[in-house]
Amino acid sequence: MSDPSHPSGRGAFAWIDAMRFIAAALVVMEHARDLLFVTLREAGGVSPVWQAFYFLTGFGSEAVIAFFVISGFWITAAVERRFGAPDFWRGYLIDRLSRLLIVMVPALAVGAVLDLAAIHLLASPYALGTSGAMTLQTPVTDRLGLGVLLGNLVFLQDLVVPTFGSNGPLWSLANEFWYYLWFPSLLLALRSRRFGLGLLTLSVGLLSGELVKGFGVWLMGSALFYLDRRIRGASGTGKGQAVGLIGLCVAIAVMAAVYGGSRLGWGGLGHSFVLGSAFALVLWAVLRLDPALPVWLRSMATYGARASFSLYAAHFPFLLLVVSLLPPAARTQPDGPRALLWIAVLALTLGWGWLFARVTEARTGALRGWIRGRAGATTAPAAIPPQ
Repeated sequence: MSDPSHPSGRGAFAWIDAMRFIAAALVVMEHARDLLFVTLREAGGVSPVWQAFYFLTGFGSEAVIAFFVISGFWITAAVERRFGAPDFWRGYLIDRLSRLLIVMVPALAVGAVLDLAAIHLLASPYALGTSGAMTLQTPVTDRLGLGVLLGNLVFLQDLVVPTFGSNGPLWSLANEFWYYLWFPSLLLALRSRRFGLGLLTLSVGLLSGELVKGFGVWLMGSALFYLDRRIRGASGTGKGQAVGLIGLCVAIAVMAAVYGGSRLGWGGLGHSFVLGSAFALVLWAVLRLDPALPVWLRSMATYGARASFSLYAAHFPFLLLVVSLLPPAARTQPDGPRALLWIAVLALTLGWGWLFARVTEARTGALRGWIRGRAGATTAPAAIPPQ
C-alpha cells in the first residue's frame, strides 16, 4: 500500500497500516532492549516499573504473527485481482518478487557493510557473539559467507542456510515468499482442478514444521479476506455497526488476554494459531466497523504503508552498529539514563527505516513497471491498493 488514504475509501485499511507500523516498531523495541539491557532474570529484583518495561517491550514474536495475518489478507486480495488472467503467474510473480527483492537485496548488501564495520572496525562483542544478547549468540562472521548469501537470495534462510549476517529477522521473508507461491497454487488446484508446477513448491514445507505452521496463521488472513468480501457483498458497508462494535470489544479483550498470556508463558496460550486467531478477530471487527482513522494515528499509518517492510528488513544490522558505538558497548542493568538511550536508539532506527524505504520500497512501482514492460505482463486491476 502506498498511502493511508486509500482509493477504496475504507478507513479500516488505514487502521491496518497503523497496525503494520506498530508491529514493526514492537520488533525493533524488543531487539533494541535485548542489545542494550540484560535480561529480566539477570537484572534481578527490579521495580514494577521496570518489570512493565520488560513486559511491554517483549512482543516481537507476537508482532510477526500479526504481520503474517495481515499479509494473508492483502496477498489474497492481490491474487483475486489477477485470478483467471491468462498471464496470471507472470504478472503475479513480477509483483511479488519486485516487492520483496527491492528491499531485501539492498538490506543484505547494506547489512553486510554494517556487520563488517562492527566486526573489523569496532571489534563489537555483539558481532563476536560474546555480549550475552539473546539475538546474537554466535559470531556474525559465521553467517557472512557466499553460500549463506546465495541461500538468502533464493529465500532458503532458516530452512537450508542461516539468515545472512546479523540480520536474523530475515527468516520471515523466506516464509512469506513460499506462502506467496503456495496459496495461489492451492487455489488454482481447488478451483480449476489444475495441478501446476507451483504445487511442487509445497515440498519445501518438509524442511520445516514451523514454515507449515506459519502458513496456517497466514491463511487466517486469507480467510478473513473472503469473510469480509462476503459480508460486504451481502449487507453493504452501512450495516452491522453494532455487531462490529461488540465484536471489537470482545476481540480486543481476547487479544489482550491471549497476547498477555503468551508473554507470561501461560501454557498453550503462546501457540501461534491462538495468537493468529486473536489478531484476526481484531481485524475482522475493524473491517466490520470501518472507522475513520484519527488524526493522531495518521503518521503511523503513513509509516506503516510506506516503510514498515523496510524497517523490519533493515533494522537489525543498523541497531548492531549503533549499540556497538555506544559506551560501554555492552548490555547493562536497567536505569533511567539507559532507558533514555534506548528511546534515542529506537527513534534513530525508525528514522533509518524511513530513509531506507525512500530509496528502496518507494521505488517498487517503478521497478514493477520496468519489468512488466520487458516481460509483456499486464497490470492488475486496482480494486485495492497494490501490495
